[in-house]
Amino acid sequence: MSKKLNKLVIIVSIICFSTPEWGSAQQISTDQPLSLEECVQFALENNYTLQSTRLQEGIAETQVGETRAMGLPQASVRSNINYNYEVQKAFLPNALFGPDTTSNEPFDPEGFTPVQFSPNYDGNATFSVSQLIFDGSYFVGLQAAKTLRELRQKETNQSEIETVEAVTKAYYTVLINQERSELVDANINQLEELLNDTRALNENGFAESIEVDRVQVNLNNTKTEKNKIQRGLNYAMDLLKFQMGLPLSEEITLSGDVKNLSLNVTEYATQIEQFNYEQRVDYRILKTNKELSELDLKNNKATHLPKLSANFSYGYNTGVNEFSELWDFNNNWLSFGAVGISLQWDLFTGLRRSNLMQRNRIQIEQLDIQKEALEKSIDLEIRQLRDNLRSAKESLEVQEANKKLANKVFEQSQIKYNNGVGSSNELIEAETARKTAETNYYNALYDAVITQIELEKALGTLY
Repeated sequence: MSKKLNKLVIIVSIICFSTPEWGSAQQISTDQPLSLEECVQFALENNYTLQSTRLQEGIAETQVGETRAMGLPQASVRSNINYNYEVQKAFLPNALFGPDTTSNEPFDPEGFTPVQFSPNYDGNATFSVSQLIFDGSYFVGLQAAKTLRELRQKETNQSEIETVEAVTKAYYTVLINQERSELVDANINQLEELLNDTRALNENGFAESIEVDRVQVNLNNTKTEKNKIQRGLNYAMDLLKFQMGLPLSEEITLSGDVKNLSLNVTEYATQIEQFNYEQRVDYRILKTNKELSELDLKNNKATHLPKLSANFSYGYNTGVNEFSELWDFNNNWLSFGAVGISLQWDLFTGLRRSNLMQRNRIQIEQLDIQKEALEKSIDLEIRQLRDNLRSAKESLEVQEANKKLANKVFEQSQIKYNNGVGSSNELIEAETARKTAETNYYNALYDAVITQIELEKALGTLY
């Protein structure tokens, strides 16, 4: 498990035992309650977006092999047989043939005689091999293909980080909603007891019917809140299963607990001081894109150089007037062969090469500006999240104290009411204040957990 994420788990006191590495390919059983690490590990293997990104990485791997193959020997075999059903004829001067002694027609020395030079059937079979000897673009292209593979790997890592973030947030959202649901259930039970007691007092003449109505209204509102929380819990659970790559119909339970939350903001001070932009995968992706632009510029420069390759070919051809004669390979097929070196040198390309190189230089300058902007954006993001985490910690401490105080006030009001020295109106107000304090506490708890996850991500230590 990531060292920094392990700290997060310790901080929220959810997981207290060792688990396998998140990146390891292991199966989990959904029949047992799942820890955060198990959910993340399962998502890294089954998340739909991540699977697609890994396939894109595989495509980049094939592109490396495709580029490398251009520098290997290229061999081919070609063969064809043609039937010239209407043979083209050439016209030769009659003077070459002289008068036709078998014909009584006058001889025209200025005229022409059509002559067939091609046979009715012709064919050939050729085996050829070529080998690239030198091409500056090839070596640059091979380097660019490897750099592209690195880019795809970093993009996969970015998708992994986003998956970890999404699963972690969804996991905590489920836990917090489960805690809220349990607390609302307890509140409903207390209100139902209070409603029964108030009805009994009303039947015995010790309480007015309006007091019964007040308790009933509060109970109805609490049940409505319970339904709302349950719908939020169902959605959060479905979102978690979607991020994990699990079917939404599959039932799972979680083993985490958020009852004891402790945030230590000061421990991030050292991480922030020692932070390096290279820890951020988006920063590394931007640098790799710049490397690709620089290689593209280098490739366009390399097109100034000549291309040299060696060639070898060997084959047979034939030309006959009868179809049956095509198969007399010993007499009617003649061999031929050639070996040589070919040179191609594009001396002038109509300024196309110059414009391509200028475009590359502009792209590199643009990426330099983007890199500087990203650095400033990262600095701002880390500073803001650090301050947000401090505020979230302070808010959580205040809301936790308010929750305890509201519970205390409610318990005292309940004791007074049970002893006949307090009104139901006072008890309802105390119960309403307690619900408000509980809602504020869980909102602060959620904000604190989410802010801490985002700070881990901003520091490049979430995964």
